[in-house]
Amino acid sequence: MGITGAYVFLVGSERSGTTVLGQILDRHPDIAQWYEPYFVWDKYFRLAPHDARSAGDATPRVISQVFNDFERYRKKQNKPVIFDKSPRNSLKIPFILKIFPNARFVHMLRDGRDATLSINKEWHRRAKIIGKPGGAQKFDYIEALKVLRAWLKRQPFLKDRLRAFWFETHGHLLDKKKNLNRLRWHGEIGWGPRFKGWEKAFDECSRLEFNALQWAHCVSAVRDNWALIPDENKVEIRYEQFISEPRRILTDLFDRMDVSPPQSFFSSIPQLKKTNFNKWQREFTSAQIDQIKPILNPLLDRLGYTEEAPW
Repeated sequence: MGITGAYVFLVGSERSGTTVLGQILDRHPDIAQWYEPYFVWDKYFRLAPHDARSAGDATPRVISQVFNDFERYRKKQNKPVIFDKSPRNSLKIPFILKIFPNARFVHMLRDGRDATLSINKEWHRRAKIIGKPGGAQKFDYIEALKVLRAWLKRQPFLKDRLRAFWFETHGHLLDKKKNLNRLRWHGEIGWGPRFKGWEKAFDECSRLEFNALQWAHCVSAVRDNWALIPDENKVEIRYEQFISEPRRILTDLFDRMDVSPPQSFFSSIPQLKKTNFNKWQREFTSAQIDQIKPILNPLLDRLGYTEEAPW
């Protein structure tokens, strides 16, 4: 039996190829992506201390709210499959299953060294926008608004754009201490999923080490809860295989979703860079490798990545 049904959730660490896979699947006439609808998932958890959710967090009120929002979106899109790409959902699998017992999951897995490198670059980009207190570089409101605008454009319906805008700004659009998700990070620069205990790690680790922990916690959370999902309702994709053989991977994924791609589908998808892996070997210094190796190595070993590409 394949991945059938209305709702498929793409999980995995940020910067693991989830965005490009979501964009490609959204081109299929029978699939509609809902890009990171955090205003739905976190409506009652906006000020929660972290992004992990348990089955117990799915109270009747929360179940009704999330389920009804997804049903509304499905009906408006009028597509057989709704595909939600939200990296934070890696920390919420029991929560999602409580709301959608028949949910299907796709786990996009990438070498944690490359993922950490890419995550860290995004953190540096956010830091550049925010600037340094008292320094020559001030908070760049224009760039901050561009980031928000790009995210809002991912929402195809006006109502959802308005809800997303209010959720992300909530009256503090021009407050630089809360802009760019800084409210989630206690006024600090931050991006991506917040695992349980992130505050202590944030204070004690370098930002690069923290980014490695983000990858490790997301992947570990998925693996720890993978057994909760029936075999017919889940599939794991390695990013490195995906960019090397996209047609084979996508064909298998469509078979599992019980949808068939149009004849011209594969000629219309963007060209993937087949060499976009092991970039960490060229860009990390030996000192940076020494920082992240103790964090990443245990999981990389279990996944076989250190055998394929030794430190």
